[in-house]
Amino acid sequence: MKLKRSGDLPVLTAMKRSILLYPTLAALFLSLQAAVPPAPKLFPNDTLAVLTVPDWSQTASEMAASSAGRLWKDPSMKPFRDHFEKKFNEKVLGTLEKDMGIKAGDFLALLQGQFSVAVIQNDWRGEEGSQPSFAAVIDTRDKSAQLATQLTEVRKKLRDAKQAVKVEKIRDVEFASVVIDLPSPEVEADEEGDEPADKDALKPSGEDGEKMTLYFGQVDTALVISDSTKTLEKLVARMTGGTIPSLSEEAEFQSSEAAWFQKAFAYGWVHAVPLYKVVSRTMSESEGADAMGVDPKAALKAAGLEGLKSISMAWNLTPDGSGGTLSLSLPESQRVGLFRMLAAAPKDSSPSAFIPSDAVKFQRWRLDGQKLWGTLEETLAGISPQLSGFLQLMVGQIGKDKDPSFDLKKNLIGNLGDDVVMYSKAPKGESVEELANPPSIVLVGSPNGLPLLAAMKSTMSAMGGGGGEEVKDREFNGKKVVGVRTPSPTGKSENTLEMASSAGYVAMSSTPAVLEEFLRSAEGGARSLKDEPGIGAAAQKVGGMSTGLFGYENQRETMRGQWQFLKSGGLTDMISSAGEGDWADLFDFKALPPYEQVAKYFGIAVYAGETDGRGMHFRFYGPDPK
Repeated sequence: MKLKRSGDLPVLTAMKRSILLYPTLAALFLSLQAAVPPAPKLFPNDTLAVLTVPDWSQTASEMAASSAGRLWKDPSMKPFRDHFEKKFNEKVLGTLEKDMGIKAGDFLALLQGQFSVAVIQNDWRGEEGSQPSFAAVIDTRDKSAQLATQLTEVRKKLRDAKQAVKVEKIRDVEFASVVIDLPSPEVEADEEGDEPADKDALKPSGEDGEKMTLYFGQVDTALVISDSTKTLEKLVARMTGGTIPSLSEEAEFQSSEAAWFQKAFAYGWVHAVPLYKVVSRTMSESEGADAMGVDPKAALKAAGLEGLKSISMAWNLTPDGSGGTLSLSLPESQRVGLFRMLAAAPKDSSPSAFIPSDAVKFQRWRLDGQKLWGTLEETLAGISPQLSGFLQLMVGQIGKDKDPSFDLKKNLIGNLGDDVVMYSKAPKGESVEELANPPSIVLVGSPNGLPLLAAMKSTMSAMGGGGGEEVKDREFNGKKVVGVRTPSPTGKSENTLEMASSAGYVAMSSTPAVLEEFLRSAEGGARSLKDEPGIGAAAQKVGGMSTGLFGYENQRETMRGQWQFLKSGGLTDMISSAGEGDWADLFDFKALPPYEQVAKYFGIAVYAGETDGRGMHFRFYGPDPK
């Protein structure tokens, strides 16, 4: 066909543009075809649990810019960081390379997109000798050619090391498999101290022990690993256009995804329903009730686990701060046992005016003490009538040796309110005991404070308090202060727990100065925690201070003592004494810089709990301390 020069320019231009566009369209089409599906569309609908980072590269970049990322890269952290990276390469990555010829660092460098791990049920129903399978998917995106090269090298190294490597096809995709020995469980010494009672445990790992077949291969741009060909069949089907039902079609997952996962940089999900069925079925086949009449299956149901549908976890990161959510899907109509006991009423949970501004930790939980006790009685009755009767007998006897007319349920339970407040000050020192027992106070709300105070002293004395020299009552600021002896948290000495009634609460503290400060708070004039900068704005990120549970922590202050404890080697000594010295060797805490050089990376954190018709939700958030 002959074209006219004058009128052909637009036609030729269009033809040229189309020809030039074809490769671009083809590349785009191929990239769309090869894209690894997100976790909900990747894993099958019988997934029991999944943990995913949808975009590793983006998350790594955002984490590096966060306060935690800046702390890790701070020049003052270099000695600590260098030690950790060296030991991690030697002990973890080096071992992997030695045993399987795999340089983990080479594969980690390929991680560009999604990173997901999941547990798949398949045919597992709790039978002995069976178990669910696992799967991991690592998307390399534009580094798929390098992935193919490295997988070929791994196969060669395994064969060179005389490892039996088999290759099989699953939906036309090649997977290599290798049998590996599972680590032997730790064996305790016998009572004489030296040799394990079971000498077969001395055999090398894998000799007459458990083995696992590990399959690995490349599907499109992703490295896929699993211990089950059945699981691989499902994954490859999902990644190559198959019609296997996916997790995204599971109604319980859909609900969690819509509520929590949309903006998360990482999230996890556990399907509690099938897990409960397996555990319940297994317990049904057990020997039945014990000497106290406790039937394990009945105990699970009475505790409320039958109503739990799923557990969701999501982590969020923005330039302004980081946070997350833990959600228990639990319909109100099925909420019994522990979940009913711990459900807070949607009431004011903000710091009251008397909470001092220098409190480094604060929590207020609107728990109704009388409802909690009533639910506890119902739960125990459902677990075991014998156990419930034993509790009633014990409750009826407490305190009667000193006062025959004392009635625990009437005097103590009957005077409980619906408010529990705890706050603490910064530790006075850096020892284990001082860090574990900072100056703190617990406030129990009550409409009848003085009767509750007397009942609490009688109860504590009857249940083991009051040992040693009797604590004399005293008076402070017109208020009666009573005390009982209690063991210290570390068990090294006795504490004196003092209690007093004021402002609608019974206050309890082992630190006289903190108790006295509370008793003076009615005088006013002191600055309140609620007025501290940033706490109000941070609270809005977790749903406010009226959900029934609210907490706060000044991490800049709480980390001060903990940092110094780490730097002094206290944690290393504890880990080593517990027989975990190899793990402790990864961290040279003595190489940490002085706290003043890194304190700027710590700020405040808040959390809140809410109970609604869908379940129980706990949110946490920390503003970036820029």
